[in-house]
Amino acid sequence: MKSTILRLALLLAIAALPLFAAPAEAAKLRLCTGSPGKTYIRVGEKLAELAKQLTMGGLEIEVLPSKGSIDNLNRTLAGECDAFIAQGDAVAFFASAVDRTVADKVEVMGELYKELGLLLCRRGTGIDDLDEVGDGTVAAGSMGSGSLATMLVLKTIAPDLYGDIEIYPANGFEGALAVLEGKADCVFDVIAPQSDLVRSLNDNPRTGAQLYFAEIDNGDLEDFEVDGKQIYEIVTFDDEVYGNLSTFGDPETLAISAVLGVSKDFLAANPEARSALAMLLLMGSKDIEAVAYGERRPFEK
Repeated sequence: MKSTILRLALLLAIAALPLFAAPAEAAKLRLCTGSPGKTYIRVGEKLAELAKQLTMGGLEIEVLPSKGSIDNLNRTLAGECDAFIAQGDAVAFFASAVDRTVADKVEVMGELYKELGLLLCRRGTGIDDLDEVGDGTVAAGSMGSGSLATMLVLKTIAPDLYGDIEIYPANGFEGALAVLEGKADCVFDVIAPQSDLVRSLNDNPRTGAQLYFAEIDNGDLEDFEVDGKQIYEIVTFDDEVYGNLSTFGDPETLAISAVLGVSKDFLAANPEARSALAMLLLMGSKDIEAVAYGERRPFEK
């Protein structure tokens, strides 16, 4: 009789339990990206979309616009963002020139895709390669942009080739205009190959007629590493879709890692977010690259 009563009590206790445990509250991650209309913000939007699909509501990503890589790092350290997208070399530049404690405060989770360092020069300058600029001027972005960080890194690690280059503080459309107006010889932009900017410059009659792709082909740049990881690769860019800007075959240029970094305080407070972000990087890689490259990767080693 006692055993029957115990069994009945056990069955009642089991019946009272919920069929599924109540879901934990989603970890909410504020992701600093880039300027509206540019690739960082579109990649951020894709990550937010993938987070909903792949984490079953465990991770919610809020996409925040910004001025670019350096701005993202500043805002993350200030607590305005929990994570960021940035160029790998911009993280290295920030750690060496802005805040040496950054490695203690943020963790680079991994690479999202490769960006290209594209150099567009004004016809008539005779510049076919970045190392031919000499003491001329390159429009390479204002403080906060990753393009400026890359140019400053190049000047530091190869001063014999790039040390005399003057920098005009603009890139994108403003930098292209500076080249057309003679304020700079070339414009340098670190950008995804699937770029509205480059397409617009190619299709505009004025810029398409006056600008052309130059190269960055110094193989020694591939020796530059951060924490044992290679930052630069020399690749061949298939520029056939930009016929007005092309000149002599496919130019060689820099491929630079675009990385996802996360505040260590956020990871400590949300330990489950680490595995969720790792899953996004692995399982979402094709979707992320489709945003950056279009139908196919337009460069090769």
